[in-house]
Amino acid sequence: MRSQVIVATMALGVAMSFGHAMATDEYGAREVGTVRFIDRDLKLIQLQDGTELRTTDPRMLRNIREGMRVVVDFVHDEEGKNELNSIAPVGADTQTDVGPTAGQ
Repeated sequence: MRSQVIVATMALGVAMSFGHAMATDEYGAREVGTVRFIDRDLKLIQLQDGTELRTTDPRMLRNIREGMRVVVDFVHDEEGKNELNSIAPVGADTQTDVGPTAGQ
């Protein structure tokens, strides 16, 4: 009986987690792009492809300049805004577009 309760509890937890994930429009992404525009007062950058990214921490944009190639990690929220998790210049040793079919 005890193991049935544990299994039922685990199944309910998984179902609730999956249901919540399916009910939101949030997702995370990682992208490489070129910075087109920076508004430090709004803590906003825009990439060449039009992607706008915001941060609550202006220090993240301290060493970022327009025209710089960067790799960004961000979360797209339900309101349609992209919140930066991290941003870094793309160096010569940075691997981009790495995937199982890269180089084929």
